[in-house]
Amino acid sequence: MTPSAQEQRPGDVSSEAQQSRFLLGEIRVDPAALSIDRNGEAVRVEAKVMQVLLTLADAGGDVVSRAAIEQAVWPGRIVTDDTVTNAVGRLRKALQDNPRQPRVIETIAKRGYRLLIRPTFEAADPPGDDANTFSKWRRTVLGILLLGMTSLVGALLLWQSDDSDLADKPIAPVTPSIAVIPLETLGDANTESYLAEGITLDLITELSRVPGLLVMSPDSVFGYRQGSIDDRTVGTETGVSYLVRGGVQRSAERLRINVRLIETKRGSALWAERFDGKPDQILQIQDRVVSGIASALRKQLGRSFSVPQRDNVVRSVAAYDAFLRGQERYNRRNPADNQEAQGHFEHAIDLDPTFARAFAGLALTWSRQAIDGWTDTPEDALNKAYEFATTAASMNANIPQVHFVLGEVLLFRGQHEQAATAASTAIELNPNYADAYALLAWVLHYAGRSNQAIEALLEARKRNPNSSASYHEITGEIHFAAERYRQAVDEFEATLARNPTHLRARLWLAASYWKLGQHEQATWEVQEVLNIHPGSSLSHLPRAFPLKDPRQLDTLTDALRQAGLPNG
Repeated sequence: MTPSAQEQRPGDVSSEAQQSRFLLGEIRVDPAALSIDRNGEAVRVEAKVMQVLLTLADAGGDVVSRAAIEQAVWPGRIVTDDTVTNAVGRLRKALQDNPRQPRVIETIAKRGYRLLIRPTFEAADPPGDDANTFSKWRRTVLGILLLGMTSLVGALLLWQSDDSDLADKPIAPVTPSIAVIPLETLGDANTESYLAEGITLDLITELSRVPGLLVMSPDSVFGYRQGSIDDRTVGTETGVSYLVRGGVQRSAERLRINVRLIETKRGSALWAERFDGKPDQILQIQDRVVSGIASALRKQLGRSFSVPQRDNVVRSVAAYDAFLRGQERYNRRNPADNQEAQGHFEHAIDLDPTFARAFAGLALTWSRQAIDGWTDTPEDALNKAYEFATTAASMNANIPQVHFVLGEVLLFRGQHEQAATAASTAIELNPNYADAYALLAWVLHYAGRSNQAIEALLEARKRNPNSSASYHEITGEIHFAAERYRQAVDEFEATLARNPTHLRARLWLAASYWKLGQHEQATWEVQEVLNIHPGSSLSHLPRAFPLKDPRQLDTLTDALRQAGLPNG
């Protein structure tokens, strides 16, 4: 098992780090530096792109399927069909390899990819066969990459920050802290994964409402869904004191949720319980689970944890089921699944016209279309998002997700103060809502209040240490506004390592490269944007990036114009 980032120290890896560089023929690869050097010209690649190369090299010339690459590079993540294709394409560009006449990476139709050149270590060969040693060495290098990626946001935010007080702000979670590991699906095919994922998200939401508990965000825990990492390691990597694990089983007559509470320091179970009921009692069963966890913590810590009463959020279990299906599809973050999510949310509303969370979910899908450039009529999409978000807020003002959606929509309508109020309301309703803190940071940044934005982002990171793609994008935008373009590049590359189709981050990356004088790379990034979304143009920038200060928008626009983004 790869050591966690927190367990690694420079002294632990120095001997193998000396062997980290290897050769593919005349191509020199330095994974720790994310660098590929061909004919004396070094090209820096994203961490995930480098991990794809290491995965191929580890196979020793055997074919590696797309599924195997996804599992190795994006474990436990749902990625789009073109994620591997994009990563291999960027790798080929760095290697100057032609896919039609490959010399380094060959595509095997309907099977996957394989490396045509056997890797050899640049330094003295390690003992034994290169192919047998490469796997162990690769795990060490991936550990180094993980260490860099997980510490990136904090280090770069604090370095050269205009706010000298930031260094004194705590980042590590305070106790008692807890993480809900995604519940497993148990039994036969009657139980579907969307149900277990939806119940997990709801348990996180309901536990987040318990005063005195710090609850990790979904982004921080969903990478552990495979269950291959032991509980103590999860505790070390997330910083939490307790884990919730379990499973869900549903049949036509019964719903069962098995739950256990684990202390991460010793890796031992403190409490376990089985909750049964009829499928139409799903919300009541969830409430019993939350109360059971709170009671177990009270006995362990000698503290009382009150469980707030859940609002009557839905009248129809069928509507709730449709909502969970829509939520699962929306979380895949690609145009096709986003459209399918819309259908599920609309079905939920048909079944229960008072279901505020379904209206909020529908608003998110329309907002995502406008923000991510998935529509040719973004203004119409944003108007629909605003309509559904305000409807949700009028139905139930006590749901934090409703205010989150409203804040996001208001931001992209250019209503910065109202957006900040909505994000703050979401935080008041759920003090553990990491994404609401991140949204507040985004709003404050676009409003020209970057120091306050950094404070909000640190609060988000406290609750979501693994930092999603959007957190890196926000951090990069803050660096760009402060003219720290090298740091901005690092953040936007980290964003794209998590989501290669993130158009917004790619535009910012192109602008950052141009400001650094790396014009060829800037131009290439713009061409990638146009390949993914041919309709992208300078005319879309004011709507896509609602910067209150026109000078910041002018800086971005000028850089992208010179890098080749058309006027539109």
